[in-house]
Amino acid sequence: MTIRAFLTSALMTAAVCAQPAFAAPVTARQVDQDFGRLSQEGLRAFADVDVARRAIIGKDQKIATDALADANQTLTRATQDNRQFLKAENELHPAAAVPAGHPGKLPSATAAADPVLWLPVLGQYVISSEEKQSPGQQQAITEANDLLKKGKAKAAAEGLEKAGVDVQFVLAIAPQQAFTADVYRASVLLEGGKTDEAVAALTEAQESLRFVSEDNVLGTATKKSTSSQPAPQNPEQ
Repeated sequence: MTIRAFLTSALMTAAVCAQPAFAAPVTARQVDQDFGRLSQEGLRAFADVDVARRAIIGKDQKIATDALADANQTLTRATQDNRQFLKAENELHPAAAVPAGHPGKLPSATAAADPVLWLPVLGQYVISSEEKQSPGQQQAITEANDLLKKGKAKAAAEGLEKAGVDVQFVLAIAPQQAFTADVYRASVLLEGGKTDEAVAALTEAQESLRFVSEDNVLGTATKKSTSSQPAPQNPEQ
């Protein structure tokens, strides 16, 4: 399987999770606004990380190497993304829960107050109430999330409206400096034949995600990093 096929598979994966209140029907315009908050470079890099980790475990060195090379290049481009924003973790507004099947956690109110540069890398709609959802509604939101990953906002909104699904939008954000460092470290470790350590580094990258409500990224995001260190370069292939 090619790296492109692996990436397509990863980007198509969506989890459905029950969430409490603050949900409402969505329009195509709202869908565009919600997914416009995502960094496309961040989304691609996150998919690369998932591909690379699974490929290393599956002993497919070429797929893993290609995915990590793409992730490093993509994260370098992401440093110019205006969807980044600077905020201390203890100031983030947590989502109601971490969507089932996803790595990461909710932001901690007791985390350090130091500002962190966050990159929105993943987003999805979740159903407002597990008790009220029908199999048809669950299928509708799964299909909507898949359509959104293809950029088909209108079709996604129409499907949700037809099924009568009330949803809320959840964002997964990555601490860009730490996430980028973990991915680069995994590249170096893989190149040196240290596959177990490379998997551990990628796991750390995935688990660094924080799930937040969409109001964390309203307005213009800052692009200034908290570190003056240059972005790491890709390892030689």
